[in-house]
Amino acid sequence: MKRVTLVVLILFISAQAQTSFDGCAPEGKRKNGNVPAREAAMNRMKNRDGITGSIDHSITIDTLMKASEETDIDQERPIQITGFVADVIDGTPNETCNCARSDIADIHIDVVAKKADRNKKVKYVIVEISPRFQEKLGDMKTVKKAITGKWVQFTGWPTYDYKHRSNSRNIKAMGNIWRATAWEVHPVTSFKVVPGP
Repeated sequence: MKRVTLVVLILFISAQAQTSFDGCAPEGKRKNGNVPAREAAMNRMKNRDGITGSIDHSITIDTLMKASEETDIDQERPIQITGFVADVIDGTPNETCNCARSDIADIHIDVVAKKADRNKKVKYVIVEISPRFQEKLGDMKTVKKAITGKWVQFTGWPTYDYKHRSNSRNIKAMGNIWRATAWEVHPVTSFKVVPGP
């Protein structure tokens, strides 16, 4: 019962000041209809419109790598992390957060805490630029050229993508592990290239 109440509360809080994007509502949808409540709540987080409130500067890329549970970080407070961009790729097509459409997708960015880890997928922290921020921040080609192989400061919202628990090194030691944690910065609301540490 507590979990259902929490999901409903998150949906209510997240519903405030969110708008549809190109006909896609913040909670998204499946090809065959609505998404379950927990997934809809996560989609609303991924589809937040902008920064509200003060940025939590205590959260770092290392904090995200160590955080394994949904309650480890406050998802209602924006963060700013700095990391080395290992790769920029097209986001998964037809995700429910993008209404299962093939014409809009996130920009998926693999970030590491140390340049030496750029080829170690188990060290990747995922940050994503949602379609609603791509007009402001750039399309896939522009973003890839601007930040690949550079140190970048990302500002945005922490989101726990529970669907990727089984792919996260800090939760599982074996299997299809291609990321450090289920925690993401999603959406990224701004970024800037910075000098290395």
